[in-house]
Order: sequence, then C-alpha cells, then structure tokens
Amino acid sequence: GRSPLENSDGSTCDASLMDLLGAICLFTLTAWMLFWILFPGRNYDDIMASAQFVASERKLHSLFENLGVPPPYPPLRDLLLILLGSCIALITYYLLFGRRHRRRREEIREALMKAKDKVQRLETELAAAEKLEELQRNKGEGKKIRILMEGAFDLMHYGHVNAFRLGRSLGHELVIGVNSSSTITQCKGPPVMTDNERCTMVSSCRFVDEVIGGIPYVMTEEYLLNLMDKYKIDYVVHGDDPVIVDGKDVYAHVKKMGRYRSIPRTEGVSTTDIVGRMLLCNSQTLARSPSSRFMTTSSILTQFRGGMSDPKLGQKIVYIDGDWDVFHAGHVRMLLAARKLGDFLIVGVHSDDLVSRMSKSRGNFPIMDLHERVLSVMGCKYVGDVLLDAPWNVGREVIKSLNVSIVVRGTRYVDESDKDEDVRYKVAKEMKIFHILGSDDKSVLTCAPAHGIVKRIQENRERFQKKIREKQRKETAYYNQRYGRTSSPTSSV
Repeated sequence: GRSPLENSDGSTCDASLMDLLGAICLFTLTAWMLFWILFPGRNYDDIMASAQFVASERKLHSLFENLGVPPPYPPLRDLLLILLGSCIALITYYLLFGRRHRRRREEIREALMKAKDKVQRLETELAAAEKLEELQRNKGEGKKIRILMEGAFDLMHYGHVNAFRLGRSLGHELVIGVNSSSTITQCKGPPVMTDNERCTMVSSCRFVDEVIGGIPYVMTEEYLLNLMDKYKIDYVVHGDDPVIVDGKDVYAHVKKMGRYRSIPRTEGVSTTDIVGRMLLCNSQTLARSPSSRFMTTSSILTQFRGGMSDPKLGQKIVYIDGDWDVFHAGHVRMLLAARKLGDFLIVGVHSDDLVSRMSKSRGNFPIMDLHERVLSVMGCKYVGDVLLDAPWNVGREVIKSLNVSIVVRGTRYVDESDKDEDVRYKVAKEMKIFHILGSDDKSVLTCAPAHGIVKRIQENRERFQKKIREKQRKETAYYNQRYGRTSSPTSSV
C-alpha cells in the first residue's frame, strides 16, 4: 500500500523532505556531541585556536607536502566542513531517492516477471496452435487420430470430464486408461472408489470412446510404448502440470518422440477440494453452503453439452430428478436404466436449499453446488438434457412442458418420508406414468450414495487429511509457478 506521505503518483517528496530535515538535525546533534566529547567546556573559536587542532592541521599539511601536493593547503576546518557536507549529501540522497529507486527496481522486477509469464503463455498458445493445425491437417487427410489419457480418476468429477473434452478435441477418438487399485495403493494409498466404480464412471462420459482398465499407476517406457502400439495411439495427453515420479518426468520419452500433447488444467476444482468438503460435511455446528471456485460460464455449459441434442418428434421422453451429489457409479447405473425406458432422458437437478433441507439429519449437504452437480450430470452420455433447479413437485406443468411420457422415481433423500414422495410424484401416479427403478429392472445394481462415499472418507479421516496436505502443497507450487505468485493462494478446503 501507499505511504500516507506519498503523493498520488507514487512520489515521496513530502516523506523525503521529512527524512532530510531529520537527517540534518541528527548530523548537527552528532557533530555537536562529538566536539563536546573531544573538547569539553570549550566553544568553537577556542577549538579552532587550540594547540591540538593546530598541531593536527600542521600534520595534515606535512602529509600533503610529502605526497607532492603543491601549496597552498586548505585549512583543516574547511576539510572537515567538506567531509561533513559530503556525508550529509550522501545520506540525504539515499533518504530522498533511495526508497524511490528501490521501489522502481521492484516495479521493473514485477513487470519483468509479468512479461516472462506473458511470453510463456504466448509460446504455449503458439505451440498449441501449431499442434492443432497439425492435427487438423491429419484430420483432413482422413486419418483417425486416437488420443490416450490415463489416471486414477478416483471420485471422478466435472474437472475430469472437462479434461476429457479438451483431450478429445485434439483428435477423433479418446482412449482412457484407468489405474488399478493395487498400484494406486502401492504409490499413494488405497483409492476411495473400487476399480469397477471408477471404470463405470469413465466409460459413462460422453467424451470417452474406449476404456482400458488395470493400467499401472507408474508406467515404464516399455509398457507405455507397447500400450500405444496395441491400441494404435497417436498422442498421449495430460494436463500442463508436471508428472514427476522419483525425480523423473513420466512422459519424457513420449515427449522426445513428439507424441505428447498437454492441455490446460481445469482450475477451481480438484479431488483434494472435494474430499476436504466431505471431511467437513458432518460438522453439525458448522453452517456451510457448498463452496466452489470454478467459474461456470455459458460457454462452459455449451461445451459440456457436447453431443446432446433436442428430442425428436415422437420420441418417448423419460424424466428423472434428484440431487446427483458427488456423482458416482450408482447414479450412472440409475440413469442408464432410466434411459432404457424410453428414447430421450431429461434429468432434473434440485437446488442447494432443497437438498440441504431434505438431508439435514446426515450433516451439511450437498457437497457440491448446483452448477457443479449440473455439469457432472451433463457429462454423462445417457443424459439428453438437464433441468436446472428442478421443482420438488413433478406437476402437470413440468410433464406437459417437457412432453414427458414416463416419470421415474429419482434419488431418495434420507429425510424423505413416504408422504413426501406421494406429494413429489402425485400427478405422475394419477397419470399412471410413474415408474420405480429396481422393481422390474434387475440390471440396476446397488451402489453407495453420497452419504456412503462420505462415510468412506470419514472412516479414514487421518489418512485423507495427510493426503490433502501433500496434494495442497503440490497444487500451491503449481499455481505459484503458473502465475508467478510469491505467496500461497487461499485454499477452499
């Protein structure tokens, strides 16, 4: 911040003037004290005429004569005044201009860092444009470009979906490798979700064309090259944050081959952040609403819409509503079963207030806010459209405006009674278009709801807290390097 004595243009004339006056007073006092100590009880004229002063002056003149300096020689008094004046001038200059110069150096250093960051961003954009041009050229030649991305994808969220969207945009087909639980456990502890749950989540994403399960968490050069050859992979894609294991870049050999591409990391969301929210959700005394740093713009919603299209005339439309909090494999299976009942599936997503009111007995829910839950649902390939802030009562207006043929009972809330359900689906039951999954649909498998996943996290609280701290440290280092920060950004966990 600016000093109270600084002008609006950042100059420090007033402050420097005060410093100058203070310096003059200080030196005057110091000189007076020095003479008083050396010559106690004597005035200025007596000092100049004293034998000690005269002897000192003669010694100085003799020194000048021995050095070959031609006369006349200046009096010692004049030399002392010149020396004192020079000291005052130097100190005054430092006080008057030194801070300004230091501030100017800091401004130049900051401008240089910003310029370097801008150059780096422009170089990245240029490289990306060149890569995109190359890929588009290959596309134009009729060759299908196959992209490989791999990871644990534990507690898969819309940040992963966005990464898949970006990865697939670099080619025609996206192949996802899902790390095995055993190798994840060896490297960083057991994942929250099982192998089957994680593969189910990845395969349900509308941007994914093929899934490879059982990929080791750390791939050797030989394994990765064999994998690329077997699945006819053209490029390996990963986020722009470095992947370092035992001090080595995991993708170094692929980069040397020119078959590596990077995508920008989805900022504002991470598994670490979501796990942190889960660790807090059962704190009954903590008044908390879902907090997201992700910027949900209309452009993002349009991009997530991907292959979604409007229903065609005559199609049987199915409607299902719910919270869809911490979107997981159980939700995917439910949506798949609902989609099989008709030709087009519309999913209603309840508001944060409604979810909170119907889940009070289990803690602070929802974990993820409305926009985050909507993006998660939009990423599922079984979904045709999404109704934001869906009403609790699926009334005639909803059914007629959406041209719904079947209403499926959605996710149940822990505080939802049979009476609540009767109100929720009263009209659909009267119209005889109400359907309950599970009674006739044996393909619907049971899977832990959001409460069950939270329970998994909280049963291993200490391990996950340690994991969060380590992940936060790495994420902070990444963002500091990316934006040239010198201090840690505020964490949402």
